Amino acid sequence: MEPAREEERIALRCSRRELQFLDSFVVSGEFSTRSELIRAALKDFLSHRARAAPEAPPTPPPPTPASLPDLVVRLRPEEREVVEAYAELVQDHAPVSSTLAELVRRGLRDGKVAEQVEATRSLVRASAERRSQAQQAAKSPQELQRQGFLGQ
Repeated sequence: MEPAREEERIALRCSRRELQFLDSFVVSGEFSTRSELIRAALKDFLSHRARAAPEAPPTPPPPTPASLPDLVVRLRPEEREVVEAYAELVQDHAPVSSTLAELVRRGLRDGKVAEQVEATRSLVRASAERRSQAQQAAKSPQELQRQGFLGQ
């Protein structure tokens, strides 16, 4: 495994209790910093998983940017400002187009986009059903009149 370059970072959220456990290892002198402890734990975890994992088929290479179709996205000025800041600060000066693609992929992966699509489809279906029921209800008196059950 390649050692991580110093400029590559991840964020880790921990509870106060977990941080106290981490700090106890640092205070005991077993590790000099929290980061050193986390790197050692991650290395152990990854090496354990690599030994335990069955041989996986090679993953296909990701598509190259040239092979992906372009998509024009129109953003409001305040949305563009947020995406540009995200690209600069969170994505380490990544191009805005790459940042937008990553945000869309993350939304798809996390299911938020699919959830919204399904919720909207359900609303459209329910609306169509109510419209159909209303049309049937409107036809009922006319049909009853035609059949002679209701007077005109």
